[in-house]
Amino acid sequence: MARLFIGVGRHAGVRPADLVGAIAGEAGVEGRRIGAIEIGDNYSLVEVPEPLADQIVAALRQATLRGKKVQVRRDRA
Repeated sequence: MARLFIGVGRHAGVRPADLVGAIAGEAGVEGRRIGAIEIGDNYSLVEVPEPLADQIVAALRQATLRGKKVQVRRDRA
């Protein structure tokens, strides 16, 4: 699994379902393939299958979450 940093969190009203929906809808990844989701105040971390990570990052960079363009990248941890 790869971990993705998404620059939106609890303060923006993001819920796990929003992140799963965005990944499934924009990148075409089944929701059950998405791993752990951690939502902080200003960011979220989502585990996704390693082979699909770059495809998901590219798709989410073109999309909006809760009506906002968000920063998406692989987590640097």
